[in-house]
Amino acid sequence: MTKRHQLSAMHRRILGATMAATLLVSLSACAPTAAGADAASAADKPKSVSVVASGKLTCAMSGEYRPFNFYDESNKLVGFDVDVCTAVAKELGLEAAPVTGAFNTLIAGLVGNRYDAIIGSMASTDERKKEVDFSDPYYSTGAQLFVAKGSSIKDVTGLKDAKVGVALGTTFEEFAHGLDGVGEVKTYQADIDALRDLEAGRVDAVITQGFMGRFLAKSAGLKAEAVGDVLFPDVASIPVSKDNPKLLSAINAALKTMHDDGTYKKISMKWFATDIS
Repeated sequence: MTKRHQLSAMHRRILGATMAATLLVSLSACAPTAAGADAASAADKPKSVSVVASGKLTCAMSGEYRPFNFYDESNKLVGFDVDVCTAVAKELGLEAAPVTGAFNTLIAGLVGNRYDAIIGSMASTDERKKEVDFSDPYYSTGAQLFVAKGSSIKDVTGLKDAKVGVALGTTFEEFAHGLDGVGEVKTYQADIDALRDLEAGRVDAVITQGFMGRFLAKSAGLKAEAVGDVLFPDVASIPVSKDNPKLLSAINAALKTMHDDGTYKKISMKWFATDIS
């Protein structure tokens, strides 16, 4: 083979190798690798939101609102709200970090940047909206009047001079103070304490969320029953700091996804055997 032929053959080999390498790179760039799929999935998660603890969604609740949020026999914080916090955090690409505090202090804690959101069965009210922003509702029930079995009180019209028990800092407390003729409004840190005092005769009635009141009374074996019509809708939303609109938008998107993909219904069925949305 002449020198010229040798060079030509070499050029052909180099050209062939170059084309093959180019094709391989092109195919590799188009191939859906596991790492690429994970990166694409991660890119869809709204991780750019501002949070008080890096990589975590710190969500607050009272820990005294069974079965929505409470400490179980092993002192672990559990409940519907805890599971919602976990699911929302997952949608945001964050780790759930539920914390507790007295219900009537939660708004102040949120404003003080001690946590990112309140996922603790809080209703959106005009007064609260002055301090924080609220997400779309994540469940809806109704407030009801509870009395001891055999009581002569049949609805709120029978509360003249009565002592009414409510949880401190709730919309139930606000409503009770607005009722005509009520003798006294007694506040409690937890609804279960109000219901126990109801059975003991220390209050004449209790106003709380209907579904939850029935659950607590049945679980604790208390002789209390709901009477009258639903007093007002009890719609829970998720408060977020007014300084964090991106987080609010991300939480609303997460709630929608949870409804669309069945996550919300699964959580609801776990705790209530029904969909409370």
